[in-house]
Amino acid sequence: MAKELEALRSQRHDPAAHSITESPSVPDTQDSPDHPPELSGTAVLDDSDLGDEPFELEGFVIDKDTVVDIFKLFCIFFYPHLPIVNPTISIAGLYDSSPILFWTILAVTTQRPVVPRHQHVSESLRDPYLRFFRSEVLNAPLPLQTIQAITYLTMYPYPIRIQNQDPSWLYSGVAVNAAMYMGLHRAKTAPSLQSIGVHAGSPRARAHTWLGCFLSSTALAKHVGVSAPIKGSADLATIEQMVREYPLPAEFAYQIMVHHTLAKFFNTIVENSQENMSHSLIRIIDAELDGLKTRYPTPWTSRAELTYLTAKLLLYTTVIVRLQSDRTSREILMRNGLSVAVRIAYLTDQGLGYTSPEYPDLALETLRNTLPKNFYRILVLSTAFLIRFFVLNNQATPEEQELARNHVAIAQRYLKWGCNDPLDERVRGAILFDVLCRQKPIDLDNSKLRVDDRLGASLLYDAITTGHVLRNKPVEVEESSPRADTKPSARTSREASTRQQEPDPTVEVNPQNIPVDMNDFGPMDFSLPEDLWGDSIWGMFDPLAPAGYPAYTVPEMNGQMGGQFGWN
Repeated sequence: MAKELEALRSQRHDPAAHSITESPSVPDTQDSPDHPPELSGTAVLDDSDLGDEPFELEGFVIDKDTVVDIFKLFCIFFYPHLPIVNPTISIAGLYDSSPILFWTILAVTTQRPVVPRHQHVSESLRDPYLRFFRSEVLNAPLPLQTIQAITYLTMYPYPIRIQNQDPSWLYSGVAVNAAMYMGLHRAKTAPSLQSIGVHAGSPRARAHTWLGCFLSSTALAKHVGVSAPIKGSADLATIEQMVREYPLPAEFAYQIMVHHTLAKFFNTIVENSQENMSHSLIRIIDAELDGLKTRYPTPWTSRAELTYLTAKLLLYTTVIVRLQSDRTSREILMRNGLSVAVRIAYLTDQGLGYTSPEYPDLALETLRNTLPKNFYRILVLSTAFLIRFFVLNNQATPEEQELARNHVAIAQRYLKWGCNDPLDERVRGAILFDVLCRQKPIDLDNSKLRVDDRLGASLLYDAITTGHVLRNKPVEVEESSPRADTKPSARTSREASTRQQEPDPTVEVNPQNIPVDMNDFGPMDFSLPEDLWGDSIWGMFDPLAPAGYPAYTVPEMNGQMGGQFGWN
């Protein structure tokens, strides 16, 4: 293990490993989709060559003006989060060359409508689009733009009632495997051969698509609780080479390299069985993450900071879950995690979406509909962390408990903000946290996780399982014979609509009145602690962060820690 630590230190201080290669001076003029030499992170819409005919998909019809309106929203608010397609988006050209990418853009932009006039699109497009999408992604071999479509739907999946039914991880696997079949994971130019069956695409388009696959699959892997699918040293070297050689928006490049660092070092943590070495590994990886700010400079936006904090929390929680006997190291990491988790809640509450002077009236609660789901996944994980290790921890100080409670409440408020549907996945998350916080305090040494082999995501799996126990719901899945109605062909639109409208028989809630009546969750077999939340919780409804937050330190441009954020 000592040799591995020394190797990691050597990698950090190897000048060749961090050298910057200039972008090629010869512009890439090969086939579309492609990118100009300079990228701003925004997209330009080309709505020329559009006729007056409407667009149709399995009986769903949408007029030209609505399509243009939706694509405009995509270019401004969605594209910057995942800039992997040609930033000059021709609606007519896209519809002709890749219908699946065309309809995917419409789907991800309207699944949670940004403007009320698109509500009917969201309701009517879902079923025909998903049928079309599922048939296309199994139609091998997959062309470049289909892989891009899968990646967008992976980052912006449709809301679902039960989180383990989210197909994003499966779709991500399809995208990665299809991309590898095309050879996107190799830096060299690929020919368009009949034997392979798909057009190769330009080098720049291939690189951007592969980087999108890497980012989405690595982020999802950490939230699912498994190793990243793209983690080999050769593959990671290619990722870094692509980031250096091809122009990328600075914020996107930084996000990729943060996830590159996670993929690079996580295996060492997971495979290390010596608890006393885990803290040393964390220090090395922390320093590596801090150094990215210098090597891949980007404006320190709330999104860039959240990417940095996400990596930190995933590292801390993964090691904390593994630490059993080394209580000192665990306590140190828990307090580091506390600072990170409360900052995540604060940044999320302040708003992470892009804004535009073209849409000055969009409220924060509307702009949150433009965020990739990973933003919510890390908020949920950080909240589960706060609840277990501070709200319920009988060894935490009163100040730590109060700080954690306040930020759990901020997360709850954010998740149910502006939503009137009690079955919405965000509202259900807020309800889960309320149920968990009503438990009696625990002793961490005597309260083991039910799930402890899913990296940091173990905390979330355990939280959901605990919620099942507290609501007297079954904890384990029983083996049963296959049912005919589970086949996709048997799921009619009417059945899908009914499932959306039916209330969950085990939970009856009013999302505008959380905390809910605990009688809705069945009888409890424990007494609630007095004043669990405390009177000061009501201060969190102020638009500013509560007073007394600890200062949070972010890396300066020189890669060293510094720059205090005052939170009062």
